[in-house]
Amino acid sequence: MRRAALAVAGLAAGTSLLVVAKGGGGAAPDTVAAANAGPTPSGTPSAPPSAKPAGASAGGKAAPSKTAKPRTGKTTKAAPPPAPPKSNKVVGPRVENPYGAVQVVIEVDGKRIADVRTLEMPDLEARSDQLSAQVETQMREEALREQGADLDTVSGATETSESYRESLRVAIERMKKGERD
Repeated sequence: MRRAALAVAGLAAGTSLLVVAKGGGGAAPDTVAAANAGPTPSGTPSAPPSAKPAGASAGGKAAPSKTAKPRTGKTTKAAPPPAPPKSNKVVGPRVENPYGAVQVVIEVDGKRIADVRTLEMPDLEARSDQLSAQVETQMREEALREQGADLDTVSGATETSESYRESLRVAIERMKKGERD
């Protein structure tokens, strides 16, 4: 109950501040009170007794109305700058082979390959796990040195090497297009 009362009081204070801010810093307190009071029963807003009718000058004559002229010329905004890439990583596709699947992710530094990691490598059998570790190490080092996917096949792991190359090749193509994950 106390929270509701505080919320209502805060809302009323915030609304009053908005009205004062909208009315200008020099708005008279009775103008603020009239604005907070809302419309009168006749449907017209109430005005404080000391307020002059709009457009009346000190001599009692109506001053000419100053209305804003609509703009006819089009204004154009400069295009916002392109958003920076989401990250510095590009993920290659998951490439299947008879021993499992291979998927790589490259970390990019500008237009250079900063690192290559595997997300998935064949590891169903002890021999596959051993060859996968060898492929991962050798091909990562060669990819970083060559900055590309034209890599030598690791002896005894032809299928895994080909899957690694394919995933890396697609990731590099995406990197060159500016795509990031």
